[in-house]
Amino acid sequence: MTDAATRPPLGKILTADEIARFVARVAYPISPVVPVDEELALAAPARAYGDWLEALGLPDLAEKARTLLPESAGGSAAADTALDSGPGA
Repeated sequence: MTDAATRPPLGKILTADEIARFVARVAYPISPVVPVDEELALAAPARAYGDWLEALGLPDLAEKARTLLPESAGGSAAADTALDSGPGA
């Protein structure tokens, strides 16, 4: 059983339609089987989930994961660290 601390944070950044696309992709019999490195996902979520979604053939969701998930376990999302983000941007 997976507890809340180890669940992927994808549900926080994907819309209901995007989640449906993801579920359909991994549930379809001919979709690729792409394992997730759980240790990497905990340490570097943006990279791990971005690479995983890319391998599943969902490049737009991969880009969203890479930009909206934290770069590291203690870090902020890549979009949060952009030079043009923040108040007054």
